[in-house]
Amino acid sequence: EHSWLGGGQPQQLTERIGARRIRGLRETRSEGSCKFVGKMRSSLTKPLAALVLFFFSQARRGGALQPTSTPPLIDVPVYSLSTRGEGSEPDTMNILTYATPVSVRPARMWAVSLFRGTASHANFARERRGILQLLGPDHLGGDGGLVRLLGGTSGGDVDKRAACGEMGFPWRRPPGCEDEDDADWPDVLPSCVYHLRLELVGDLIDCGSHDVALCEVKSMNSEEGSDASDELGYISSRRLRKEGIISELGRIKEEP
Repeated sequence: EHSWLGGGQPQQLTERIGARRIRGLRETRSEGSCKFVGKMRSSLTKPLAALVLFFFSQARRGGALQPTSTPPLIDVPVYSLSTRGEGSEPDTMNILTYATPVSVRPARMWAVSLFRGTASHANFARERRGILQLLGPDHLGGDGGLVRLLGGTSGGDVDKRAACGEMGFPWRRPPGCEDEDDADWPDVLPSCVYHLRLELVGDLIDCGSHDVALCEVKSMNSEEGSDASDELGYISSRRLRKEGIISELGRIKEEP
């Protein structure tokens, strides 16, 4: 026989006790669950019965939470941050998923995380501005080559403007930035779902491998004909994992 406090799993205990009485409690079953009814014979019986029922419930729910070193695998929007090059250096773009709104009043604020040692990080730190582009389904065409290009190569090694043009995504001036007064804003990709023009507030925050930038949203642009209540059809990290473009750790995977 199994004791109430050890010697077997709750499932085994359930199988062994059947429908007989145990220390004054009788097990009854209904729809795959069980409970104990009957008279309590001692002050110790009630808490022990509660403990048994707790073990049963946890076994049915898949177990209690446990310590882990693995971060949660969540689904988030996929962005590209466009930044201005220095002097004659070209603009560049990356792939960015660490981005979130953090406040709406008095100014709309977002936080973005920039990987250190990249052209995008250097450009944003110097210019203190950039355009966050929410990518749409068109950018995932084929084998996800555009995402692989922007997220898996460095602007210091690859002419991303030329490569995007060859893929059918020529860079262009952002909407509302045709005037010379807006010349400091970088170019953008076509077919984006949303643009947010961001300006850095204060200094970058050192977070180790990444720096976090708190930014004020200077303006926003959405697809023509879209409404504020429309559900946006953007690319998400889950889709990239499903397509085999990024790993569970969020890194660009090599083409098969």
